Amino acid sequence: MRDCYDAIAPEFSASRERLWPELARFREFVKNGDRVLDAGCGNGRAYQALAGLAIEYVGVDASERLLGEARRRVMDQLAEFRSGSVTSLPFGDREFDAALAAAVLHHVPSAAYRAKAFQEFYRVLKPGGTLYLTNWGMWRPRYWRIHLRALADVLLRRGGLDPFDLLLPWKASAVPVERYCHAFRRGEIARLCRAAGFELLENRYWADGVAVPAWRGKNLVTICRRPIG
Repeated sequence: MRDCYDAIAPEFSASRERLWPELARFREFVKNGDRVLDAGCGNGRAYQALAGLAIEYVGVDASERLLGEARRRVMDQLAEFRSGSVTSLPFGDREFDAALAAAVLHHVPSAAYRAKAFQEFYRVLKPGGTLYLTNWGMWRPRYWRIHLRALADVLLRRGGLDPFDLLLPWKASAVPVERYCHAFRRGEIARLCRAAGFELLENRYWADGVAVPAWRGKNLVTICRRPIG
């Protein structure tokens, strides 16, 4: 995915100016004095949700070009941006009070790597720390045709895809680019949270700030906490 987002970084950044309501909610789980991780930060737009808070913010992304966009947009001495992967976060244990991964984990290929990402989030969060996840709601009718094509590829063993893996074209680019996406189900992501040791607080589909059924959900919002004990 790094090469993909390096290729489309400027136009992708331009498409990610607005703060989704499901992303703005992250502010509810952050307080003054916190050290906050934005994993897969992209162009740093999530920083808007934390404006006015006295925090240490660290954004991490695998795409150097998107990190360049983030550094250009976020002009704050307490904001730091680093290159890194959610499956191998460049931090020590128990460094963060809260972590955000917005529209990130569905781009992580294979169940093993997704489990590793959850383990990394658990490792870098302090006891009592909150992990706030958003993943695209991939069960809306607009994706059904892509699901059928992906299922055929899986059954015919083409492309190396696993069940519920999709390839989505980025249509804004002159150069054809396909992005890998995994269509999470609520039960699947709940199991990943609990297997890593987290307490699950919320796991619902949302659209424009309202909880909705899966077939209408734009984002699957999952909130979990590292236990204190």
